[in-house]
Amino acid sequence: MQDFNTLKRRVMGKLGRGIASEVTKEELEQAINDAIDDVREEMPYHVDPDETIDLAEDTYEYDISALDFSYIHLITVADDAGDFPVTNVVPSWQWSVATGPTLKFDERMFSPIDSRKLRIEGQEVQAALSTGTDVCHISDSCVVAKAAATLLGNFGSPRENMLLRAAEDARQRSPFRVHPLAKKVRS
Repeated sequence: MQDFNTLKRRVMGKLGRGIASEVTKEELEQAINDAIDDVREEMPYHVDPDETIDLAEDTYEYDISALDFSYIHLITVADDAGDFPVTNVVPSWQWSVATGPTLKFDERMFSPIDSRKLRIEGQEVQAALSTGTDVCHISDSCVVAKAAATLLGNFGSPRENMLLRAAEDARQRSPFRVHPLAKKVRS
């Protein structure tokens, strides 16, 4: 994870002095955000679990619009002590995510227990960066190489293809992938 200012310095370092001196701040920031945009959906990152939803008896739909998830892959119900044991994981076929976004439980298979907490685990996609302290949570190697290749391509540099290959290698090696059991959260 690196902040926006660090990413900018790294991209400028890849360009070399001649080209770096001709790149504007706006072009640099746009190239970085375009690189993020190219890979954001295939490189979600894990976020802290949410435990803010309380179940209510006979309620099978819960608004999750305030949660920061693009994908949800695990839901666990708290036990009497407030812990979230693996034995209380809600099987994925008992829940879905509907537009809203709304978490929906199948009332034929799931019985909510009044006042029990839900732990929701999932992933978020990288947002565009705007301030120097904004953090890039996805593969910085991929973002830096892709942004530098874009900027070099604007100047007709032969190093563009080399950096595009480096970006693709970093993308393929990235530990960030959509969890295999994840369900997309749609707003």
